[in-house]
Amino acid sequence: MSASAHPATDERPAFASSPRQPRYSETVIIGTGFSGLLAAIGLQKRHCNDFVLLDRSAELGGTWQVNSYPGAEVDVPTSLYSISFIAYPFTKTFAPQSELLAYTSHVIDTFDLRKHAITNQTVTTLTYDESESLWHVETASGERYAARFVIDASGVLANPHVPGIQGADTFQGPMFHSGHWDHSVSWEGKRVGVIGSGCSAAQIVPAIAGKVSRLTLFMGKAQWILPRLDRHYGAAERFVRTLPGIRHLIRLLVFVFYDIRFIAFRRYPGTTTISRLIKGHYRRRLTKHLEKYIKDDKLRRHMSPDYELGCRRVIPTNAYLPALARENVDVDISWIKRITPQGVLTKDGKEIPLDVIVYATGYFAYSNMKKALTFQVYGLGGRNLNSEWETEAVSYKGITVSGYPNYFKVNGPNTGTGHSSQLSYMEAATDYIVQAVCAVKRDKSLKAIDARRDLQDAYVAGMRRKMRRTVWQNATCTAFYRKNMTEEVTSLSPEPVTGFILSRKWFRLSDYRLLK
Repeated sequence: MSASAHPATDERPAFASSPRQPRYSETVIIGTGFSGLLAAIGLQKRHCNDFVLLDRSAELGGTWQVNSYPGAEVDVPTSLYSISFIAYPFTKTFAPQSELLAYTSHVIDTFDLRKHAITNQTVTTLTYDESESLWHVETASGERYAARFVIDASGVLANPHVPGIQGADTFQGPMFHSGHWDHSVSWEGKRVGVIGSGCSAAQIVPAIAGKVSRLTLFMGKAQWILPRLDRHYGAAERFVRTLPGIRHLIRLLVFVFYDIRFIAFRRYPGTTTISRLIKGHYRRRLTKHLEKYIKDDKLRRHMSPDYELGCRRVIPTNAYLPALARENVDVDISWIKRITPQGVLTKDGKEIPLDVIVYATGYFAYSNMKKALTFQVYGLGGRNLNSEWETEAVSYKGITVSGYPNYFKVNGPNTGTGHSSQLSYMEAATDYIVQAVCAVKRDKSLKAIDARRDLQDAYVAGMRRKMRRTVWQNATCTAFYRKNMTEEVTSLSPEPVTGFILSRKWFRLSDYRLLK
């Protein structure tokens, strides 16, 4: 029997005892990254303007406001990693963080969303009151909100993973995670240690290698590192690329190219040969570039993945390997024994003096279900979503969960992408959510909708069946895509973007239990 057949319950917080009356809005949107902004824009377009945007940061912008480390940029072409109906004159193929933040601000100002937003609001608890058919939202600051609908657009990559390395609390210099980069720290001319070798490390190392006195990269497991076609645009091209017809054509071509790549990750009948050819091509490219830049035989062998392409997140970069070849850059693959007051002691006995330590160790995402939600969620009968998801991460279409009426999650379980742009998934999900909100509002007899349990079970079973045919579930490696890094894939969707969009194109009330 499914674990969700026995709903977990916790004692609900006594929100009614607070002396401060909650502020009512028809809809509360949690998060002001692209998914939160898309939800707000969708509501506006349908003249549903009674909503509030809550963000735990002091500024709006989500991922690209928080992740401001040196070298941060998107790893999907910006022609696709952008909102389909909002043009912007990006300066290069893969936009840097500063430009993506400027684009985010452009979106916010274009739709006048600042008037709906409240910052410094760290949500701690969502509680559904069945007698009122309302969600009560509590925050760390003591502010309280009540809403008929909750759109949870809090980011999946919102909880930095900091490994528990012995002695970390003894280090006498600055030490921080890349997701919370301390811009008050001067690292130029310093001895800097970067722990981790994923996407953020691959961007940080080239950005600072030429300015530090010495950089030591503490490299974990091998990654698929692939070159990419990146270039800057001239002023005329920047303008032309914003013209509607041309912009949509470019976006379509990039969309199709990236979605075709899904063949390499999903085992479709008859496509094994094509998949093998694609992966063979990329392995040859990686081998060629490793031979060009990495002269140490032991390190080169360490950096050659022994697992199938796609099992872990692919790193597209032209700058990382050349940076590792610099004279002032060391790569340590002996693993860290402990952090000392002056630096790092490795397992092979080397003492490496450091002035600054940076954790480029990624995020929990859905690998640790205790961290999947950044706040407690209580639904019907006191059910606790956090406890339930620790046992089994289930949902309907990755958006709604049976037992939690009028609660919509934009980046729910199995809605991430391992091959394309997350914004394509976000647009599909937020459009579905807005359709749902409008459908409930139109029917005056309805108070709320709750995902039908039978359809949710069928959806989850189908999703897992499809997932078993993907490299993400079948290949042997550890990845943040998976629960506890090695078990079922809880983050990625087993569908190409086209399938994801079409399966969520139309909202149907018949898929839900109608609460009147």
